[in-house]
Amino acid sequence: MANPRARYRVICYELTEDGETVIIDSTDDGFIAATGSIHDDVLEAELAHAGPYELQAHLALMIANDEQLHTHHQLKHKPTR
Repeated sequence: MANPRARYRVICYELTEDGETVIIDSTDDGFIAATGSIHDDVLEAELAHAGPYELQAHLALMIANDEQLHTHHQLKHKPTR
């Protein structure tokens, strides 16, 4: 009998005036995906996630500790007194 466990496919495109570029096309046991924009200092976002909780927790830690994210997208903090 086939394993009834679900798998998930995530495809993300970069959209420009010149067309579409696939950024990720991956199929696996779980995922976390988020998109967002900031308009007038307000975050507008969508989030989806699925798969085993423990796997999602590990993925979240990987995202939080991603060196590429921290290196290329330094958060700008307002000065404090």
